[in-house]
Amino acid sequence: MTCNSYHPQTDRRGESRFVANAPATLLWDGVSEPVTILNISVFGALLDSAYVPPVGVRVTLIGDHLEVCGTVIWQGEDRCGLLFSRAVDPLAVIQEPFVRTTEQPITLREVEPGRYG
Repeated sequence: MTCNSYHPQTDRRGESRFVANAPATLLWDGVSEPVTILNISVFGALLDSAYVPPVGVRVTLIGDHLEVCGTVIWQGEDRCGLLFSRAVDPLAVIQEPFVRTTEQPITLREVEPGRYG
C-alpha cells in the first residue's frame, strides 16, 4: 500500500510583501492599462486589472514614486505577478501622501451663533 503525504507549499520569497492598493499604469507593446498594485516587494508586485498581459511579456509599471520594467511571471483572471528588473523601495509606493498646510493661518469668525466662516 502506497502512502501519499501532502505538505503545504511554503513561501520561499526572501523579501517581505507590503499591501499597497495603489493605482498605477502598466505599459507593454503599445498598450496602456490602468492597474491596481495589490501588494509589492523589493523585486515584484501583484497587480489587478480588467486586462493583463500574458506570461513572459516585458512591461513597464508606472505609479506614484515608481517606474520600473519587469516581466509577467504568472497570470490569472484579472491578476498577474511581475518580477522587476531591478530592486525598488516598496515603502515609497505605499506611503501616505503628505499633508500640505497653508503658509498663513486661517482665521474663522462667527457669522451667526454656532456658524463660522
